Amino acid sequence: MADFRGHLWGGFAATMLAGMACFAGLWWTGTLETYWTLDVWPKVLLLLAIGMLSACFPDVDTESKSQRLFYRLLILLDIWFILIGDYRTAALLGLGAMLPLLGKHRGWTHTWLAMLLVPALFLLVPMYLKQTVDSFPIVCYVVSVSAYASHLVLDGYIEQTGRRIRRLVGGN
Repeated sequence: MADFRGHLWGGFAATMLAGMACFAGLWWTGTLETYWTLDVWPKVLLLLAIGMLSACFPDVDTESKSQRLFYRLLILLDIWFILIGDYRTAALLGLGAMLPLLGKHRGWTHTWLAMLLVPALFLLVPMYLKQTVDSFPIVCYVVSVSAYASHLVLDGYIEQTGRRIRRLVGGN
């Protein structure tokens, strides 16, 4: 099991690998040209932040550095939504912030399903708001899932799942 710093480094490595895979995929599909501008750096920094936060997210269900980091960011974001008068978004953000606290530590936040569904917000919300599919939210999703998976790997959940599958298949 890794500590906060270990999860950050794991998330960084997963973010870099996912970023390179996305770079190759964008190049392969011929859509990389839109990213060859100077205004791409905010997107790169956003991807790095998404990766680092996704690597720490599973530990928000317990008192930890990850939890303090997330809730400090969420309160600032919630205050901003209130100040601009977007009360509905502020309420939804507040509701979403409570969800990890409903489970036990290493509960639902440490599952394969959460690894796939929590990052889906990076994909589904922009699709809903823009009513179109863009390549950047897909890259955000891939980076987020990769970094989230790094947390599960470092905590040993991938190995446990492999053992369970071998028992099911092999009958041992």
